[in-house]
Amino acid sequence: MTHAIIIGGSKGLGRVVAQQMKLRGDQISVVSRNRPPLAEEVEGVNYYTADIADTTALQHALEGCILQSGEVNYLIFCQRYRGSGDAWTGEIDVSLTASKFAVEYLQDRFVKGGDCGIVFVSSVFGDRVGEGQPVSYHIGKAGMNHMARYYAVNLGGKGIRTNAVTPFTFLKKESKDFYLNNTELLALYEEIIPLGRMATAEDSANVIAFLCSPAAAFVNGQNIYVDGGLSLVWPETLARKLKSL
Repeated sequence: MTHAIIIGGSKGLGRVVAQQMKLRGDQISVVSRNRPPLAEEVEGVNYYTADIADTTALQHALEGCILQSGEVNYLIFCQRYRGSGDAWTGEIDVSLTASKFAVEYLQDRFVKGGDCGIVFVSSVFGDRVGEGQPVSYHIGKAGMNHMARYYAVNLGGKGIRTNAVTPFTFLKKESKDFYLNNTELLALYEEIIPLGRMATAEDSANVIAFLCSPAAAFVNGQNIYVDGGLSLVWPETLARKLKSL
């Protein structure tokens, strides 16, 4: 049985990834700051709590994952800084330092000879600049993108593939009602996205699950956009569409 560790898998996209990979038969370990309410736990998933900004606490949680479920096949980073302290320090600690620590702590604890991979869940703000997120978030996600490239080269010789996934705004349990009740905003997304609909958390989870499988055995160092083709549309074309609405 393959073993996947998900950092930040207690809610949102991480929870959906845990659900999907558990359903296909993986052993799942979730490391997050807080354990989800009992009703929100995914059946059969092992949960470990740790403030991942504290590398000592993170190491203890990772040790627990390995002790209970064995060596790891897949490591998935879905964490997000949501603290009340300094945003810059918090984002760097949670997005970058914790990720680097986990990868380098676990690099010799991946299954030898099996399919192995690392996936960073990034953001469009890792490549572009937009409103609504501070500079720390932009830099954190940009750093994760380059970590994916760096480790793709430097861990490839150990049989560990490393990739990133960049979702566009998507419908998830925590935000679904907001978008469905804002019909004008929903219609806007449906108009500008070439596939004509908003994404769901399952769309991105499917890509992550693919990257964490032998089917992606030669995919390494890529950042896959899950945006329905929106990033391909020229800004002038978008402006004309918006003006006509």
